[in-house]
Amino acid sequence: MNTKTIIAGLLTGVVNFLLGWLIMGVLLMSYYNQHMMHYAGMEKGNPDMLFLAIGSFAYALLMAYVFVAANINSVAKGWLAGAIIAVLTQLCFDSFMYAQYNLFGRKLMLVDIGVNAVYGAILGIFLGWWLGRKKPKAV
Repeated sequence: MNTKTIIAGLLTGVVNFLLGWLIMGVLLMSYYNQHMMHYAGMEKGNPDMLFLAIGSFAYALLMAYVFVAANINSVAKGWLAGAIIAVLTQLCFDSFMYAQYNLFGRKLMLVDIGVNAVYGAILGIFLGWWLGRKKPKAV
């Protein structure tokens, strides 16, 4: 991974963390809570913010790596690539979780994949913009 990828990943990680807080922690938290099974001891009182940050940055670095390798450097290319990456990764994760645990039903799984498609598209827009922006000329 080169410096360009790491910087793009770190910046997108910040956007990812804040967007996750807004979408999952504020806008849709009650919906997810209503449609998931709850077991004693399953949920922590407060989420472990360190690991939320690690996950946010790891996902953003994955996206940055793919974007740089595929030369995705515009908003137009970014939204689609971001949505595709998000749908496929969430479909993978949700399918494994659905197959093994009684945490949520198929309806929530479909909603989650759709929400993550929008989420990934927004990250892709930011990342495509960042990688394609014109650097100011030195005076």
